[in-house]
Amino acid sequence: MDNLISVVIPCYNVENYIVKCLESVLSQSHGNLEVIVVNDGSTDGTADRIKPYLTDKRVVYMNRPNAGVSAARNAGTDAARGDFLAFADSDDFLAPDMYERLYAAVREAGADTAVCDYNLVYEDRTVTAYSQIRDETTDVYDDVYGYFMKYCACARPNNYIWTRLYKTEIVKKSGVRFEPYRIGDDTLFNFKLLPHIRRVVFVAGGLYNYLQRSDSNVYTFANKGNPAEVYADTFQALADYYRENDCKEFLAVLPIHAFTRLRSVFFYSRLAGQSDDEILSNLASAFKERDIYRYLTGAVS
Repeated sequence: MDNLISVVIPCYNVENYIVKCLESVLSQSHGNLEVIVVNDGSTDGTADRIKPYLTDKRVVYMNRPNAGVSAARNAGTDAARGDFLAFADSDDFLAPDMYERLYAAVREAGADTAVCDYNLVYEDRTVTAYSQIRDETTDVYDDVYGYFMKYCACARPNNYIWTRLYKTEIVKKSGVRFEPYRIGDDTLFNFKLLPHIRRVVFVAGGLYNYLQRSDSNVYTFANKGNPAEVYADTFQALADYYRENDCKEFLAVLPIHAFTRLRSVFFYSRLAGQSDDEILSNLASAFKERDIYRYLTGAVS
């Protein structure tokens, strides 16, 4: 029998989306699944939508007081029994063979993590295979600088947790946790986990469908919060982690990562309709005397 894959799905007020997500996960062609659904204190009909699926022995249901998506992901990870670990967002949906293909790729390549491409799903159109990755395998420590340049500083980076299949043992042994940031907690998780990973295999084709919602957490935060502050904080958390764990190769590429975070600030700020003057003002206050500013200006070598 194929190895068990644990899929963690945090949920909060997604009554209109959770059924499609669950159907797409439970109908995967890789049948040996554990689906951990973490209801993060939903106040709508999410729990009612989930209830019919609790008769499926593969479903593990956790109903918790609202503590945020990061805490929900950590709870699901702690509960995971599978040899492999995956995450799905509760408003997205998967291609039927996503986990079969990722599992086959990670086994064939002897990799620690498999990464697939994803589709951007809008109300009126779908952008397929957005990150345009190819079928290939890379050993991270062979060229850390090259890895960051090719996969992180590229035009369409793919650093999301939901495009990945991880070896559970690596995640749990690393001690890496999701931190409570409104945005960027998933990419921070991946970048903190990267020093613990030796080989990554990439799988071409849009296997994950990322729904673009105007009321999603990312969009609402872009309109109400200051992305510059969050990205300064998450960059600081990553830099501190690399220093504390003596990750010399990864400290050396932090200027590249700082550039990608600056780019994200402009993307999400413009998404919220901020002018360039507003963005620059927010950057000046958020980045001042922070590591991200020092790396961007070359003050840290």
